[in-house]
Amino acid sequence: MKAIVIGAGISGLSCAYLLKKEGFDVTVLEKETQNGGKIQTIQENGLLIEAGPNGFLYNETTIKFIEQTGFLKNLIKAKQSSNRKFIYDGRLYEIPTKQQKLLIDNFLSIKSKLALLKEPFVKPNPNDETVAEFVTRRLGKEFLDKLIGPMSLGIYAADPYSMSITSNFKRIKEIELKYGSLIKGLVSLMKQKKANTSSASGQFAKELYSFKEGMQSFTDHIAKSVNVLNKQNVVSIEKASKYVVYTNIDRFEADIVVFTAPSFEVAKIIQNLDNKLSKSLVNIPYSPIVLVALAFSKKFANKVVDSYGYLFDLNKIDKTIGVLFDSSIFENRSPEDRFLVRMFLGGALRPSVVQKSNFEILQIALAELQRSAKIFAPFEYYKIIKYTSAIPQYLLNHKEIIKQIQEFESKNTGLYFLGNAFYGVGFNDCISNSYNLIKTIKSI
Repeated sequence: MKAIVIGAGISGLSCAYLLKKEGFDVTVLEKETQNGGKIQTIQENGLLIEAGPNGFLYNETTIKFIEQTGFLKNLIKAKQSSNRKFIYDGRLYEIPTKQQKLLIDNFLSIKSKLALLKEPFVKPNPNDETVAEFVTRRLGKEFLDKLIGPMSLGIYAADPYSMSITSNFKRIKEIELKYGSLIKGLVSLMKQKKANTSSASGQFAKELYSFKEGMQSFTDHIAKSVNVLNKQNVVSIEKASKYVVYTNIDRFEADIVVFTAPSFEVAKIIQNLDNKLSKSLVNIPYSPIVLVALAFSKKFANKVVDSYGYLFDLNKIDKTIGVLFDSSIFENRSPEDRFLVRMFLGGALRPSVVQKSNFEILQIALAELQRSAKIFAPFEYYKIIKYTSAIPQYLLNHKEIIKQIQEFESKNTGLYFLGNAFYGVGFNDCISNSYNLIKTIKSI
């Protein structure tokens, strides 16, 4: 049987690889000249700069896939220094590894500490709600501003006042509904030793991993194992005895077609099949992000540089939503005499930043490092990358969009939706969803 996969990001490549293993004749159609989607690694001036994600948290399914593709030898674990993480709330507060310390020090107010003690007695809400509503209801606004809000920005670059708790942090909502309390649930799960998986969907985290030559080395490796045709901009699809996929330069027939491109691209492709779903897909918002990479002489490094980095209290955000010290996270990201910083600006809370000139963005980034990290050194290298549509946002209507997709798939056997616009934005999510799709296809 012939299969077409539209999009050569990690979702498309992992899906194509697994389909090929199942005996399908697979072709991947990719609009761009380069594969990997947002996973891109730049190597310049002795620096290894991730233009997208810099790694992933340990996940059994992901490790299994890496081993299956023969790339396990290239896996590297994050440095010990990456365990140090900060929140900037007017000062850089180091997040304790033991959460009990939050009840002792002065990071949270007495009111918030009391709210934490009262959390087991807060009545669960069976309905979906925003992340802000969920956190404020269960823990109070300060927990939102200082911990959960910054985490939401760090993962999704999203506005916690509009993002769905169920669609973004499904596991957390499940814990509330099953145990009646987050604290009760976490204690129970820890006792059961089930708190050892991770994804961007609200599960517990373990070690951070990447690859020796960066994340793109893995997507490049998979792409060599499957048939990828680049510069193939898919414009439409027709339903006949087989599915006919039209690109800007060619046409392809297939028994199954898997959409892994951004939702706004998929919307155009399926418009003639389902105009209502097409409109819903167009309306999935994407947050804009500006990445600023800066390299400094190691002689100007202070103690905070020897850490993973930091996020911002929602009340202290100017235009930067996160700062990562990549040299302290993984080996071989910069020469020994330099340290590499990656900064993320914009997101859903500051979307206009992406419209600013590179000069303005550079000034904003340097000013932020001076304000929050007390780094006043002259930079030796910089790179700015703008993403007008970086990360899809799962709002309160996301469950309804997923329902529409499922109805579409049931009416059009052989058409499937995959990719980070639908079932999870993380690296682990994308690979896990590919395995799930293979199970679905095999069951038909």
